[in-house]
Amino acid sequence: MIVDRRRILGTFAIMALVLLRLVVGWHFFREGSQKVEYDRRDGQFSLAFSSADFLTQAKGPLAKWYHAQAPDDHGWRELLAEPRRNVPPTAEEDDERSKWRADYERRRADATKKVEAAPVEFPPSAPYREWAEQIAADWRDVLADVKSVSGLDDDQKQRADAALNARLQQLADYLASETDAITEYRHELWRLENWRNAPESGDVPFHQQRIATKTAETNGQPNAWLNQVRAFEIDYHNDLRGVLTSEQRADAATDVAFDAALTDNRQEGLRRVDLAVASLTIGVGVCLLLGLFTRLASIAGALFLLAVIASQPPWLPSAELTMPHVIEFAALLVLAGTGAGRWAGLDYIGYALTNRFRRHEMEA
Repeated sequence: MIVDRRRILGTFAIMALVLLRLVVGWHFFREGSQKVEYDRRDGQFSLAFSSADFLTQAKGPLAKWYHAQAPDDHGWRELLAEPRRNVPPTAEEDDERSKWRADYERRRADATKKVEAAPVEFPPSAPYREWAEQIAADWRDVLADVKSVSGLDDDQKQRADAALNARLQQLADYLASETDAITEYRHELWRLENWRNAPESGDVPFHQQRIATKTAETNGQPNAWLNQVRAFEIDYHNDLRGVLTSEQRADAATDVAFDAALTDNRQEGLRRVDLAVASLTIGVGVCLLLGLFTRLASIAGALFLLAVIASQPPWLPSAELTMPHVIEFAALLVLAGTGAGRWAGLDYIGYALTNRFRRHEMEA
């Protein structure tokens, strides 16, 4: 019988496969362990990262699917991250803005005189108005859910109303202070859209690089606004929890009802995604380092990297660099195809037992 030596691995090839398995395994384990932190005070592990940025910055044909897995943040992609050219207002627009401000201040002053909560509104011309209105509407929905919880008296409901008004005022003041930055951000998105639609966008390397650079700049710009609004929202939820009496907090039914009213389903979904990512990367790393279930671990790691690569398609000028992921993806396919855990790994035990069983069958 003629033996095809191309199918036989030499000592050097085996050593190279073992080294490749250990290097890739260590990389996965190190990346995964950095996503988890240990609190010595309470002896608990907790996630130390969020995949929100990865999901929200996805591009290409699957971008909408990735975006849907991230917290919506009150529809900021559709309401805030939309191109808008910054042009000086006309005389008529200036007049309308002045009338609105005068009417708004009058209504707030009247409410103060009547010892009522002053209305909180957002300027119609503000570049953040649509997003701010959505935030306010979502916060009002939360308030309605909380006030519907049984057991709350009128005083508690009034305190909940006051909490909403205070946080809306805080939101309005903050966004007003960021008006210039948000105006510039949306104008840059308008410029970027024009660059992408230009005839030379797909042919001129310099033009492609300019698009990629500007995309990277604008991608991270909303994070400060989103994080601040999230902080306001956390404070708002804590305010509403503070409405409960100690007896109501001890009542499991009331506490569960409050938690249900304050729960952000997308935020919960993101936590599950984060947990899955941390668990998978650590698990793949441990298995590869030990040479245990190497084929399965390699395939799982390759699928994970494929998901990362698909979020930034290499053919898009604005995509982040994913070549290191592509190289490691190929390495994992090699490990899966060769079953590299059979050498200097725990998979050798299963491999040896299987071969012994086959020899017994052949002898029989």
